[in-house]
Amino acid sequence: MATSTLVPSDELLLAELWTRFKAGDEQAFDQLTRARYRVLFNYATRFTKNRELIKDCIQDLFLELWNRRKAIVDTPYVTIYLIKALRNNLLRKLRKEQGWRATTDEGIEPETSITDGQTAETEWIALEALTETEQSLRQAVGQLPQRQQEVVFLKFYEGLSNEDIAQVMEIEKQTVANFLYRAMTQLRNYLPARIFS
Repeated sequence: MATSTLVPSDELLLAELWTRFKAGDEQAFDQLTRARYRVLFNYATRFTKNRELIKDCIQDLFLELWNRRKAIVDTPYVTIYLIKALRNNLLRKLRKEQGWRATTDEGIEPETSITDGQTAETEWIALEALTETEQSLRQAVGQLPQRQQEVVFLKFYEGLSNEDIAQVMEIEKQTVANFLYRAMTQLRNYLPARIFS
């Protein structure tokens, strides 16, 4: 299977770290944990804003991986494996502890900031415009059904391909395409035309 061009560029390094970690290399395991912690944390915010719960779930995931390292399969797609495992663990924990349902609506909060970098004044103007755009985008994405929000997050914030998203969410690739189409159609209706130009 060919590696998707949207899979993070360090995926080959992660696959090497994964092999070493499975053999009991603690340093490789630490590197792996640090390399994907932020991605996992950001992904988990799609389901809950409880930061302590997210941290606990990620810690539990990595502890479980370490304890089961000899039985874990090799994978060239470590990021997808980790996201899928976290998703399953988090959903199970949320359902058990909080009676959470998959229909919850929580918005995306991207942590990126872009400016044109020319002058302090143009940076300020660009930052204000970006903040307004990000706020509009968060609100619009927050109005989407949960599954569409998740697909949008994985596609545009994590850069996964439709095939990779299908693996993570355990749905068909066509279902991913359908979710994306519906989400983009709704976002076009919610957002000013300038955002899509």
